[in-house]
Amino acid sequence: MKVLSIDTTSMLGAFALTDGEEVIACVQQTSPKTHSEGLFDVFNGLFRKAGWTKNKLQGLAVAVGPGSFTGLRIGLAAAKGMALALEIPIAGISSLKSLALNGVGNFKTVVSLVDARRGELYAFAASVAFKNSIETVLPECVLQPQTLIEKLREIGGPFFVVGDGALAYRNELEKSGLDIEIPDGEKVLPIAQNLASLALPVLKTGGLELSVLSPNYVRRSDAEIGFLGR
Repeated sequence: MKVLSIDTTSMLGAFALTDGEEVIACVQQTSPKTHSEGLFDVFNGLFRKAGWTKNKLQGLAVAVGPGSFTGLRIGLAAAKGMALALEIPIAGISSLKSLALNGVGNFKTVVSLVDARRGELYAFAASVAFKNSIETVLPECVLQPQTLIEKLREIGGPFFVVGDGALAYRNELEKSGLDIEIPDGEKVLPIAQNLASLALPVLKTGGLELSVLSPNYVRRSDAEIGFLGR
């Protein structure tokens, strides 16, 4: 099944064209990008690399969060628009569960961290022996770094920690005394083909209704918090 995967949950976007489990073309941004500009240029570049036209697509996988509120809305809007125009199925996948597949086959507990700003992290932890086997250890949540460290201490290591939150709070994590590995290079960043792996079972059964596909923010936006005076 030919799938375009889109992850704009952080400023380090990840995009891929896959055919089944085979990666045909991918882009993993290693410097911050504004997704409101040039997103379709990225897609067109992928199609050129693959030698595909967009009409060859058979499905779309999109990260629905948690992550950057603006990035989520942009990625989801683009994916929904393409699904509607091409009349192909779409699946929304947790950005934290997708990140967890970076540590597939690792005997350590995989911890996915996305920088939530304001001194907080979106977090998820799981045992990931295989791509189709994610056993949750810490459900998706938003918390402060010190609270995360306390929860990880309760769980017990060793840990394999990924995501831009791992980079943002590397110093605190490495000084925590926990057995923590933070990989270097692209292994710590979102990998778009992970989305396709998680989305395939959903896409093959017809995908999700566009009307029910929405961002998973986990916490209220800054505007909502400001309005409520909290």
